[in-house]
Amino acid sequence: MCLESNWVFLESVDASCWSFSLSLEMCLYTCRTFGSGVIQPFNGSSYYIRSNCPFTLTHFTHHRVECDITVQRGENGLLEKVQIIVNKIKTVLQSGDITVEKVSPPYDHTYQHIFPFGIFTRLRSALLPLSVTWHSVAGGIDTLWVELEQDLSTDMTGLCGIHNNTDYIFHFKLSLHVLFAFFCTFLKKYFLLLYALKWAVSLFLSFLCVFLQQCRTFFSHTLDCLHAETISYLQLCEWNINSYESSDHIACAFFKEITQQCGNSSFIWNKWRMLTDCAEPTCPGDLIYAEKSDPFVPSCSHQNRRKPLPVQVHHRRAVCDII
Repeated sequence: MCLESNWVFLESVDASCWSFSLSLEMCLYTCRTFGSGVIQPFNGSSYYIRSNCPFTLTHFTHHRVECDITVQRGENGLLEKVQIIVNKIKTVLQSGDITVEKVSPPYDHTYQHIFPFGIFTRLRSALLPLSVTWHSVAGGIDTLWVELEQDLSTDMTGLCGIHNNTDYIFHFKLSLHVLFAFFCTFLKKYFLLLYALKWAVSLFLSFLCVFLQQCRTFFSHTLDCLHAETISYLQLCEWNINSYESSDHIACAFFKEITQQCGNSSFIWNKWRMLTDCAEPTCPGDLIYAEKSDPFVPSCSHQNRRKPLPVQVHHRRAVCDII
C-alpha cells in the first residue's frame, strides 16, 4: 500500500557554473534525495516527502535521447528500488544488486559506465551529460544524487523539478518543532499520572525526545552557515527522523548532507560525528576514510606503492584514500 505523501519545503539552490577560456559557460545542476525522503531539486525549494509509492525523480529528453529515473522507498525509509532508463537501456538498483537489461557486464561503455566512486557507486552515461551516484547501506540506499552538465530542459518533470509545479504542492503550516516540544513536556507529565501506561508512554516519549534533542544540538552548531534557515532545517530534520528513530542510516545521511552543504570551513565540519554518534564508513584493505578528497584510488603497477598518484577527477564527496 502506498502511504499518503507529506511535504515540507525549504529554499535552496544547488547549481554551480564555471567558464572556459573560449568564454563558454558550463553549469552543473545537482538533485539529491537522502534520509527518509528529503529532496533537493536542481533549482528551487528543498522539501520532504514521505511515501513508499514509486516516484519519477526526473524525466527529460536531450538531443532526442530520453532519460527517466524513478525511485521507491521501503518501509524502513531507505530507497529500496531505483530505475534508471537512458535511451531504452534500463538499469535497476535493488537489494544491493545492479541489473542492466539488454547489456552484459561490464555494461558496455558505449552506453554507460558503472564504477566505484570513493565510498559511493556512480553511473555515468555516454549518451547524455548525466551521472547518477548513490551510497548503499544495509537495507537500501541512504543517499542518491543526479548531476546534469547542461541547462535544465523546459520539458523536465519529476521530483527534481517539482518546484515549477504548484498544482499539487502541499504546504504544512504546523511546526513539528513546536508539536514535539509539546509532547516532550506536557504530555509526558500528563501520562505519567496514568499508572498502567506510565512506563510504556514515558519510555516512548523519552526516546522521541532524545532524537529531537539530537536535531536541536546539531543545528545549534550550524548558525554560521545556515543563518536564518536554521529553524527550517531543524523542522526538516524532525520530519526525516520521525518514526525512524532506530535507524542510524536515516539520521546520519541527513546530518552528513547538511554538513557537506556547510563546507569544511564551517563550525560543524569537525564536530558533527561527535554530536550525532555517526560512525565513519569503513574502507577495504589499507585505505582510510577522508571526508573530502579525491574520489578514486590511484592505480599503479606496484601494489605496495604508498604515495598516492595525482588524479584528474575531483569531487567534494567523502572518499577512501591511501594511507
